[in-house]
Amino acid sequence: MRWVGIDEAGYGPNLGPLVMTAVVAESGPNGPGATAPAPPERFWNDLGDTVARAGGRTDGGRLWVDDSKAILKGGKGREQLFATCLAVLDAVGLASPTTLRSLIELLCGDEPDGAELDRWTKTEAPCGLVGLGESARARLARGPLEPPCGTWRLSSVRTAVVGPERFNQGLDRFDSKAGVHFEAFAGLLRWVWELAADGAPTHVHGDKHGGRHYYLEPLLTVFPGAWIDRGVEGPALSAYTIRGAGRTLTLRLSPRADAGDGFVALASIVSKTLREEWMDAFNAFWAVHVPGLRPTAGYPVDAARFRRAVEASAMTLGLEPRLWWRER
Repeated sequence: MRWVGIDEAGYGPNLGPLVMTAVVAESGPNGPGATAPAPPERFWNDLGDTVARAGGRTDGGRLWVDDSKAILKGGKGREQLFATCLAVLDAVGLASPTTLRSLIELLCGDEPDGAELDRWTKTEAPCGLVGLGESARARLARGPLEPPCGTWRLSSVRTAVVGPERFNQGLDRFDSKAGVHFEAFAGLLRWVWELAADGAPTHVHGDKHGGRHYYLEPLLTVFPGAWIDRGVEGPALSAYTIRGAGRTLTLRLSPRADAGDGFVALASIVSKTLREEWMDAFNAFWAVHVPGLRPTAGYPVDAARFRRAVEASAMTLGLEPRLWWRER
């Protein structure tokens, strides 16, 4: 059995990338019984000694696992966010990254160029995960994302990054942000479909894409030749079963999926961490060219302030807005 949580960070901003991640878990040696709650729903109970919700207990080195927006809030929570991301990498057997480039390569596999990092740093920008120090290492030693019950284990993680120029190119093709979003989602679904080729039933859960409730038509383009059974479609849930080539994948999309599914929450955290790291490099680039410039998270109101501040320098550098300003 396999469970996959998918979530994104950066859908709304004018600056920075859209980042979307799939976190994969598989049945462990003591796999859950047929009547037991599925691991995504029992996640916080299974890891009760090492994990808490955002704002919860941190004694004993507990990690926060929740919607990333609940963890990183009001400029606080960055260390908790990064520590959980580092624990995900450790749990799936990936080395701790030392640079932003190595983080992107670890998470994006053979598609790291979508992040468009080279435009903003010609050097090996340091990775903030490195600066967590000994306390984070002590947390990892406890195996905080390894459930003592042994019914499941994290097995892999994959991220798609859509940099600003690529985002604008997507707007040209689809004429909507939703189309760009679904293209990134489709890439991760195809990757999961390849995992499902081993015959293990695979269950994917993610957040709703904006106000969309009907996904059959775009899913047909993702799985040509597969049979897609349409389940319930409405505000609370859109559900589909995809069958073909000896594999079965169920897909559930619901609002606030990261609130009840631990794997979706981890996907949210990984996505937000990579976006934060990318924005650090972006802000550092512009700080060199515009002394005294305040950094930005890239969201609309503050993004407009930032654009006004950098636009003259951008023209001098030959960096047209389309390369760094998302048009929607």
